[in-house]
Amino acid sequence: MDRTKSPPLPSKDSRDEGFDFELTDFDDARRVLDNESLSPFDVATIVPPEHWAKVRRPRVPTDRALTGRAIDWLLRLPAALRPQHLSTEFPRITNALAEASRNPMQFQSALDALLSDGRKGRRGFPALVHQELVALRDFSANARR
Repeated sequence: MDRTKSPPLPSKDSRDEGFDFELTDFDDARRVLDNESLSPFDVATIVPPEHWAKVRRPRVPTDRALTGRAIDWLLRLPAALRPQHLSTEFPRITNALAEASRNPMQFQSALDALLSDGRKGRRGFPALVHQELVALRDFSANARR
């Protein structure tokens, strides 16, 4: 390629069909970003609660009471580590953790997911339940070492 020749300049009639830009100041841009744009995680604030009732799976009896497998799992845990508040307030989650406890990797993943839910609009667990989940996660991580 001959470097002494420069590429031809585009004629005034040929325009780049790229993006159209509008000049704006930072205050206007910030106002639009803060007030008008929604992240995919803001869904909880704009979707009516009835929507979630349609999407969730139907409730089953084990959502309200501990299964035999969950009770056995709880009894195998050290007494000081048994998640009493979780079991009372969220038996469905206790049942799910008992099922996952058969596989240490799956159990650790389940605990991590419960403790690090990044979706907006979520309240999270009550403090005592959160503490029990953290204790279970720490115990499980130390048991795997």
